[in-house]
Amino acid sequence: MSFSSIDDNPQSAGVASRASPREVRGKRTRGTSSLVFDLPEKLPNLGFEDGFLYWVCDFEKPGTLSLGINREGGGIRIIGHGGSWELRYKPLLRASGMEHYILEAKVKCNFVDRRFTFSGAGSAFASINVMALDEDLNPIRVRFSRWTFGDPGEPFLREDLGIWSCGNISFCGSLGWRHLYSFFKPPRGTKYLSLSVRGGGRGEVYIKGLRLSRHIPNGVSLNVRPTPFKSVPQALLYKRIPLGDYAGKFLRIGDLNGDGRPEFVFAQNERIGPGDIYKHITCITAVDLEGNILWQRGRPDLRNYEVTSDLPVGVMDLNGDGKDEVICCMNFEILVLDGITGEIVRRKPTPKSREGGGYCEGPETLFERITGDCIVFCNLRGQGEGKDFILKDRYNNLWAYTADLDELWSYSGKLIHSPLVYDFDGDGRDEVFTGDALLDDSGRVLWTIDLYDHCDSAVVYEHKGKLILALAHQNGGFYFLDALRGEVLKEHHLGHAQVLSLGRFDPSVNERLICAQTYWGGLNQFLFDLDGNLIHASFEKVFGWVPVNWIGDGTELLASPRGLYDCYGNLLVEFPDSYTRSKWGAKVFVWDVGNDPRDEVLVWDEYYLTIYTQAERAKGEVYRPKRRLYNQTFYGNGNFVSL
Repeated sequence: MSFSSIDDNPQSAGVASRASPREVRGKRTRGTSSLVFDLPEKLPNLGFEDGFLYWVCDFEKPGTLSLGINREGGGIRIIGHGGSWELRYKPLLRASGMEHYILEAKVKCNFVDRRFTFSGAGSAFASINVMALDEDLNPIRVRFSRWTFGDPGEPFLREDLGIWSCGNISFCGSLGWRHLYSFFKPPRGTKYLSLSVRGGGRGEVYIKGLRLSRHIPNGVSLNVRPTPFKSVPQALLYKRIPLGDYAGKFLRIGDLNGDGRPEFVFAQNERIGPGDIYKHITCITAVDLEGNILWQRGRPDLRNYEVTSDLPVGVMDLNGDGKDEVICCMNFEILVLDGITGEIVRRKPTPKSREGGGYCEGPETLFERITGDCIVFCNLRGQGEGKDFILKDRYNNLWAYTADLDELWSYSGKLIHSPLVYDFDGDGRDEVFTGDALLDDSGRVLWTIDLYDHCDSAVVYEHKGKLILALAHQNGGFYFLDALRGEVLKEHHLGHAQVLSLGRFDPSVNERLICAQTYWGGLNQFLFDLDGNLIHASFEKVFGWVPVNWIGDGTELLASPRGLYDCYGNLLVEFPDSYTRSKWGAKVFVWDVGNDPRDEVLVWDEYYLTIYTQAERAKGEVYRPKRRLYNQTFYGNGNFVSL
């Protein structure tokens, strides 16, 4: 690795800077030759004021990049020619897990390629990274002895979330000068922080004013606050249904026989290819409230209980007869099943596989036809909710169908886990947010956006006469967009942005709030107001994200298998006789089982489905949120917005 203090020539590399180094008063620490500083404001040349002094460069191969000093605007210029590169800042900052930091910089970029893979191969991006190190200068991993938190925005629980990464600022695409920031608390065991800038792909990157400070953003409260709720009904055990060998973590709910009571559709799956993109459904079982099996397709096997993503199963009244059908993909076919008998009503081969952009895990072309990833019901033709649906593969392609299985159109791009459908323009037909584009009801692209990594979750809402689209982008951040134009209004780089939900979570605030979580690389829970401002942060814990209409007055709590939290982390309702001993972790959802119309909370694992209800009867007029719960998903999106 060569010392890369680079001069004015953009083609140069490894040439000592002509800028005079400022006086540096750092200490050498045991086991390293790095200078160590106690105060972030003392870090020398962090913002590239003296070019590349105290920075060192490494790259994948000769010719990967060219470096230069931006003489006109200050800072540095990086020109990538393909391949990966890294600029590492040599001094370290002494730190601890009790402190809060803001990392900020002004950046500009223009990447030629629009490419992203989890492995990083061929990805076009730049990232300002913070690494938390222990006493021996090893990166700190986020580990727990056991899961003691609320419901995460992933289908699964993990006790090892990988190397801590909540301070990174990552970007891609084409940006004019923009001020970006991250706000973080280092994990426990942190002794030092190290910084670097890394990236890859073809394009230009400009960075200036890089700064690290011990600071909390204005207007942000921290950790647990006193609950704003004065009175909350406690919980009763409504029903506990023993499950058989058909149990699946993937559950869909609907009224299959038209009796006004919910039935439950469990799906099991197994992987049939590498990575996390090739899964197929092995068994589907419909069960009533008494635990009776109504019908079953496939062979049940409890070893196929666990799932790491959504599956292509949906429950919806497709023909308007008051009884829900089940639509699914099995053995490379799209099936419409009679809700009462499980008999096949219609069938059609799934779409032929295609490469698309080859995002995330690469082209999904192992099989001739797709296995399917999720199904989202929508209204594309103006014929009412659920008369059309979206079917997608994992990351690259989606197709629009009618309920009669006629294909309408298709799209290829970098996809969100569960597409967000909403009538953006008020014409009585849904638009589709795909993760990197907004499509109208005919599949025409209205706008596109290129943000780092891929979108995990999205919500849309009206505020101050404007339609806002809020996004959680894995490893990219939380973004607030003008929904009709696709322009970023605000962004917050807070870690692996995983999930968003929206509701009136604080009765003392006269508007809804956005609840957000991070997952891989660090568990954190945040609150945003509708202007997109960060107003609350809870580090190293999550509470839940599924909104619960528990009280019935328009406010909502957050569901977890243990009980109900407020948005500040106070456990207000503890479920009685809670029973979860799953090695995979229990999941949670809500449904109006008692018809009063408050939510009951459903908690299930491979052994039981348990339903909790309120210990007190509803009084007076009861709030009924408008939701699209038939588009249930493991990943919070606009289907959970309470209007």
